[in-house]
Amino acid sequence: MYARVTRVQGPPEAIEKAITFFKENVVPTTKATKGNVGQVLLVDRKTGTGVGITLWDTAQALGASEQMGITARTQSAAAMGGSIVNVERFEQVIRDWAQPPEAGTFVRLNTLAGAPEKLDGLIEFMEKQLPTVKAQKGYRGAIMNVDRMTGRATFSSMWDTLADLEASEAKVSDLRRDAADAAGTADVKVEIFEVAFTEVTQAARV
Repeated sequence: MYARVTRVQGPPEAIEKAITFFKENVVPTTKATKGNVGQVLLVDRKTGTGVGITLWDTAQALGASEQMGITARTQSAAAMGGSIVNVERFEQVIRDWAQPPEAGTFVRLNTLAGAPEKLDGLIEFMEKQLPTVKAQKGYRGAIMNVDRMTGRATFSSMWDTLADLEASEAKVSDLRRDAADAAGTADVKVEIFEVAFTEVTQAARV
């Protein structure tokens, strides 16, 4: 599976407008595009950050949908009076859902800018450590995406509540440092988001 991840920044007070636009405009258009298998919107209501994710069954489908993606993100940014921060494309290498994705849950997004030649080792490391994450209260799922050209990787864990997410931090902080070592980087960027919308037809595991 493959993902296009678009980050948009706008005023915090415009988040609801952005969510409505995503549901009413981006989702129907994306669903009608060949090869699409899902759409997700993550938001940070305090900062006004939105992360729109569209999922595709093949790299070819992802590539063929680029024009649609350009239109959707340009209109989304305009609707909330914001700007497009960046657009990234990833291969999804880990997907584990204990429960189906659901709006109103929370995500810890870890981003690593590592070395391309170390990605396979990082994937293997995360697969071995996944049971530790899954054992935490409130765990709903985990996804790992990679860009094999740049070495950039993201690992997202999903939780029933913000309290569950925060309670799991003590157990996963050491794993985060070890993951950075495995990726060949000194730092991991950590962000917390609310799931504002999700509709995914992918299988529970990959």
